[in-house]
Amino acid sequence: MKASIECLECVVHQALRAAKIAGDDPKIHRAVLNAAAADVPSMDLNQSPAVLSLKLYQYAQKLSGVADPYAKIKRDHNTMMLELEDELEQLVQESDQPLITALKLAAAGNVIDLGIMQAHEINPQEAIAQAMETPLAMDHTTHFLENLKPCADFLYLLDNAGEIVFDKVLIRQLQRHTCVTAVVKAAPIINDACLEDAEQVGLTDICDVIDNGGAFVGSPLTLVPETFLQRMTQADIILGKGQGNYETIDDFEENVYLLLKAKCETIAKHIGISLGETAFISTHLRDSK
Repeated sequence: MKASIECLECVVHQALRAAKIAGDDPKIHRAVLNAAAADVPSMDLNQSPAVLSLKLYQYAQKLSGVADPYAKIKRDHNTMMLELEDELEQLVQESDQPLITALKLAAAGNVIDLGIMQAHEINPQEAIAQAMETPLAMDHTTHFLENLKPCADFLYLLDNAGEIVFDKVLIRQLQRHTCVTAVVKAAPIINDACLEDAEQVGLTDICDVIDNGGAFVGSPLTLVPETFLQRMTQADIILGKGQGNYETIDDFEENVYLLLKAKCETIAKHIGISLGETAFISTHLRDSK
C-alpha cells in the first residue's frame, strides 16, 4: 500500500505521541517534533505509511533515551487482556462455529492500538460485543476455510501486545487444522508484540514464535531480512493482523489474509469500507475481481 498526503500529518503526530509516552520533558517533545517535521519534505508517498513512520519512532527513542517507551503499557495491556482469556475461550467453546467465533474475537482484539488510539479510548468488552454482533464489512471467510483444508504451514503475523491474547484464542482453533507459527517483532516498536509479550501471555507455550528480523511497523517487504521473506514464501497461508501488516504485505504475492479494523480514513478508503469497520481480506480473492 502506498501512503497518501494525509499520512504525513499522521506519522508526525505519532512521533510526538511516542515522545510524550517516553517522558515528560517538553524540550524532548519539541526535538522529536522538529526532527520528524524536517523529514516530511523528503518522504516518498510511494512508500507505505508504515515505512514512513519508522524513522520518526526512532527519533522518539533516540532523543528521549528510552529504548522502549511503550514497555509498561504493553505489560499492562497483556495483563488486562489475560483476565479476559477465560471469557474468550468460553465464547468459542459455546459457539456452533468455534473457528469463526475465534476469528471474530481476534478482529475485536485489533481495537488495541496505541499507535493510533489513546489508552482511555480502548474498551475491550465493547469491542467483543460488537465483534459478536456485527458482520465483517469485507468477509472472505468462506474462501479462507477452503484454503485452510490443505494448509500445512500457517504463518500468523501478530500486531499489538494485549491483542495477542485474542490471537492466542484463534491460534488454538487454527491448530485443530494446521501447524501455526506466530511472528513477533525482533525489537520494540510502538506497542507491537515482541518475544517477551508472547512469553508473558503464554503464546510461546502453545506454538512456535519467531521474529521478522527487526523493529518494523508491519513487515515491510523491502526491509525484512531475506530469510524472513523466504519463510513467508514457504507458508501455505499468511495471516497479517492490523493496519501495519495491511500497509506492508497487502501486495505480497503469496496466499495472504489480512484481518483488521480500519482506524483511519486512508486505510478505510484503500480497503473500500467505512472508517471503524472490520475486514477479513484474501488478497488473492480481492485482486482477482
